[in-house]
Amino acid sequence: MVKKARDKDEAPENFDQALEKLRSIVEKIEQGGLSLDESLSLFEEGIGLSRRLFEILNRSEGRVEELLATLEKVPFERAGE
Repeated sequence: MVKKARDKDEAPENFDQALEKLRSIVEKIEQGGLSLDESLSLFEEGIGLSRRLFEILNRSEGRVEELLATLEKVPFERAGE
């Protein structure tokens, strides 16, 4: 299947944009009335967005883990001690 040029031009830049685009795609597919080619094209775009969202989440999770690891190394004193 040949990807359309618009897919790259309209690629969401951040997590929220990608999630909103994925929701829009799901809604279009669920409404029905699309040709097989249109449905497959939207499905393919949705899979790509899902992968992108998982990559963003994995990077974010890794960053949170790094921050928590550095926090454990910081000595904290209780007030009044």
